[in-house]
Parts: sequence; C-alpha cells; structure tokens
Amino acid sequence: MVFFPHIQPHSALRPYVRHYLLLHVQLSNTPSAQRIKPIPPDADQSLFFYPRSVAQTIVNRNGETRPNPSSIFVGQQTSRINILHGEDHLIIQVCFRPGFLYQLLGGMPATEFQGKEIDAECLMDAGITELNNRLREETDYRRMIDLIESYLLKRIDSLARSLQLEPIDRAILAIKETNQLLSLDWIADQACLSSRQLERKFQERLGMGPKFYARIARFDRAFKLKASNPQLDWLDVAYACGYFDYSHLMRDFRQFAEVSPTMLIAQDNASPGTGNRYHG
Repeated sequence: MVFFPHIQPHSALRPYVRHYLLLHVQLSNTPSAQRIKPIPPDADQSLFFYPRSVAQTIVNRNGETRPNPSSIFVGQQTSRINILHGEDHLIIQVCFRPGFLYQLLGGMPATEFQGKEIDAECLMDAGITELNNRLREETDYRRMIDLIESYLLKRIDSLARSLQLEPIDRAILAIKETNQLLSLDWIADQACLSSRQLERKFQERLGMGPKFYARIARFDRAFKLKASNPQLDWLDVAYACGYFDYSHLMRDFRQFAEVSPTMLIAQDNASPGTGNRYHG
C-alpha cells in the first residue's frame, strides 16, 4: 500500500487548497465485502480522482449503489456513505479550504449537490477530461500531483479577478478548527453579516446552516482524534472536542455515523487503508 496523507500544495494554491491525499492499494485478492470503507460526514469539500479501478458509493441507510466517475466533486455530506474500493484502488483527494468550492464552481450553490457526487467533467472545462486521461497513463505519483496542480493553477488564474477570501470564509474556517462553542452572534460578527445573511451565505457555500455545520465539524474532529489516538478514552475525546458529555457525542455518532463510536472505529480499522481518515 502506498499512502501519502498530507501532501502540501504549491505556494500559489495554499489560499485555496489545504492538502492532497494519495492512496494506492492492490485489492485483487480481497473479497468485495472486505473492500468497503465507512465514510461518515466530515467538515471538508473535495475533488477526487480515480485513475484506475472504478470505486462505488454505497448509501449506508438504504444500500443504494452508484459508480464514481474518474473525477468527482463532493459537497458537504450530512449522512454516512460507504466506499467499495476497486481491485486496483488509486485515489487522489484535493481537499479545499472552506468556501473555495463555491468560488471554483462559479457560485454554484452547495445545495445543488449536497449528499451526492457530481462528475467533475460535467462542471469544469475540457481540461479536466484531458487531465483524467493523463492521470490514467501516469505511473509516477509525484507527476500525478504535478498534473493536478498545473490544472488547478490554470483554473485559478482564469478566476483571479473574482477570487477573494471573504469574512464568511474566515468564519467557516473558525468553526471548522475550534474546539470551543461559538455563538451565532460571534460568527455573524466575524462574517460581517446579519443573522439572516449568515444563514443564506452558509446555505450557498455549504448547503446547511452554521449550527448544523458546527455539529458536523465537531463530530469530524472527534472521529479523527480517536482514530489517530486510539489510547484516548471516549470521554476524554468528547471533552477535548467541545462536547458537554459522552451522551452528546453518542448522539452525533448515531446520527452521522449511524453506529456507536466504538463500532465506527472498528469498521474503519477493518477496511482498506486501516486507520486512515479519508473519503474513499
């Protein structure tokens, strides 16, 4: 297995891209039932590339299955999905900074692709199709990242006049990265917006209001903290991530992961890429 979890972007892309993740694992001798990875909601929006085998998204609640195209945009999840890895599973994730996906897609409201994946070739220019073709032919991982960066740099250059970090984007980032409970008044003040404007801007960028996004961000931090520090007690995790108590953490896991905290960690550890927190 080849796994690079936090590849840093080109300096010109850092205002927009947090990092890249690359995972490549051969699973031809692994039964399909053992190639499934649970993916509960997280606080990120991303662009994913699948240059080798087709991966499939499985909706956890009803078993609906849909194949993923060669590249997909994933908006803000609100419920759990599972990813069925292909036999030659190569995934590259471009993890965007909060608010940038809305700008990259020309102001397309996040509500239009909430809870589903959208083929990137349907939303971007012809360059994304050429990029997918070149990634299929490439064997060097570093050159794969370079190809993606070259495409993103061209896209950002074409959008340069309209790209700017707005106060609302800084407010989203504050929610994502803090372990403290932030009041709506404080968030609105940081975003330089009224409460009604704040709600509308969040719906545009994330497909949900600030309160619900804060719950997902807190849940995401708790899952990642426990996954990377298995020795921690769940109660310690709850307090470290800003929960009042364990019961509130349990409530979020039941809603977002659809299983108990302990069961989610067990399912995650049993899946390909054991212990690695990524979309799929």
